Amino acid sequence: MAQRVEDLRLGFIGHGRHARANLYPALALAGARLTSIATRDEAAARAAAARHGAEHGHGDHRRMLAQDGLDAVFISTAPEDQAALTEDCLRAGAHVFVEKPLGLDADEARRVAATAEHHGRQVMVGFMKRHAPAYRRLADLIADERAFGRVLSVHGLFAFSPWTDTLRDDSYLRFGAIHVLDLLRGLFGEVAEVTGFGNSQGADISMALTLRFHSGAVGNLTLAGVPAWGREQEEVTVTAQRGFVRAENLTTLVHHHAADSGAAEEPWQTLGEETVLTRSVNSPASGGHQDLFLRGFAGEVRHFLDAVLHGTAPVTSAADNVATTALCDTVLRTLTPHHRS
Repeated sequence: MAQRVEDLRLGFIGHGRHARANLYPALALAGARLTSIATRDEAAARAAAARHGAEHGHGDHRRMLAQDGLDAVFISTAPEDQAALTEDCLRAGAHVFVEKPLGLDADEARRVAATAEHHGRQVMVGFMKRHAPAYRRLADLIADERAFGRVLSVHGLFAFSPWTDTLRDDSYLRFGAIHVLDLLRGLFGEVAEVTGFGNSQGADISMALTLRFHSGAVGNLTLAGVPAWGREQEEVTVTAQRGFVRAENLTTLVHHHAADSGAAEEPWQTLGEETVLTRSVNSPASGGHQDLFLRGFAGEVRHFLDAVLHGTAPVTSAADNVATTALCDTVLRTLTPHHRS
């Protein structure tokens, strides 16, 4: 068994824009070395292998799996292909990192999770927001119940401009907003109840959700995919009994604790309240890799490689992914039927 990241024999299926911009660079930052790359075009696969320092380029992923003795495979392809590709890799004995969505509904997600369990291999789904520094810090703050008190509510906003004129509620949720649904599950646990209202018109997506978690927390989530949000906007605000914390666009975090009730003077008589503002470092010295860390890509890739090395389950495993995919199914079922498109 490999003891170091650089000793792992890693394959990659896919060489699209997202993979080139985020996953391949994150692998390099982690010190990983690619053994093989597979795409549907062998010449393109060989060119990609030469570009990334891989030993082999294949026009068929099955040949890569049969010939190259891989420990793990990264998959970033068309969403409808990823479940079957993941199962092929699992049957070949490889651990798998696969981009979301893993399964276009909960039944498909369950099937892949069962395959992973049967073959005793790890599958991690690429929900990178759980590894973004802003949300990791937010999670640490709200976990301190002594300081913040019990979490009461969450407000979220996720908005961007549609990437295609064929976007609809289903594809918007499964290919985009699923990240936020998974993040909320990671922060607050499972959702007990969802009420959804939709006002989508064609590719202009508009949804408003109300959530109740088994933990007792409640929340609302505004989701939009319209040209107005050409600059993507992402906000999460958590209110607890004795404090609040707000993350905005992965680069700014504000948190506040209520003043100590045991102080000699009333808070309004002094400068007795403190609100802390934390921002990401943003300077030319940060270089082009800053985005990979702030958005969570560097963290998720390192987390998966550690899981493979140490034989531990990743936080966004195939089994955990079933609940996120099922939540997407539930949201779509609860949207007001008149507004579905």
